[in-house]
Amino acid sequence: MLAAVGSLVDECRLTFGPDGIRAAAMDPATVAAVEVELSASAAAAYEADGTTVGVDVNRLREVLGTADGDDPVTLAFDPERFRLHVVAGELEYAMGLFDPESVRGPPEVEELGFEHTAALTLPGETVGRVVTAAGMVADHLSLGVDPGEGAFVASADGDTDDVRFVVPAEEAAAFEAGEAESLFSLSYLECIERAVPSGTDVRVTLGREAPLGVEYEVADGRGRVEAFVAPRLRAT
Repeated sequence: MLAAVGSLVDECRLTFGPDGIRAAAMDPATVAAVEVELSASAAAAYEADGTTVGVDVNRLREVLGTADGDDPVTLAFDPERFRLHVVAGELEYAMGLFDPESVRGPPEVEELGFEHTAALTLPGETVGRVVTAAGMVADHLSLGVDPGEGAFVASADGDTDDVRFVVPAEEAAAFEAGEAESLFSLSYLECIERAVPSGTDVRVTLGREAPLGVEYEVADGRGRVEAFVAPRLRAT
């Protein structure tokens, strides 16, 4: 959960809702946004009232990283001192929080007026191969779907070398054909791809000059990660 958020931002809004935990933020350049939801069913015990706090993502990851893998982790919010208490085995840590309004939250993509015209589901390893191949030649990557070819097409043009990666519809776990193509900064895609757990299927949604949507499940289906990346303007 925190790996997906920390791949794009240093701080996030953390909401302890009645049905689970939600972390959300947009990067300072307003190019990418991420939202992570973890169901209450993923916890052995859970009780919350909808409190939202601002959290240093990397600090919380460091604290949780000191816990033994077999130790259960307890999180408790202290409203009087505005701290998050973390208990894991012998570890007890009181972490300072901050005003969640100081963290830029992700926009409602539906309200931006962009249209996603195509979607497909791919193994995370395939997404990793696409990003790695593009990184060998350029700092940007074109992603799209060619309905006539019936395939997902990724391409990158460098100063001397080019790369093209084609995934036919029959090789995707799910494929919704529609004309789509947009250009994206590779650095954001690399950050998102690194956070995808091994063996995870990724749903990708695309449009024409529209944000890229990346969605996948975590915690054995009891959690969900959704990230968006705004397209780059093409040179004319």
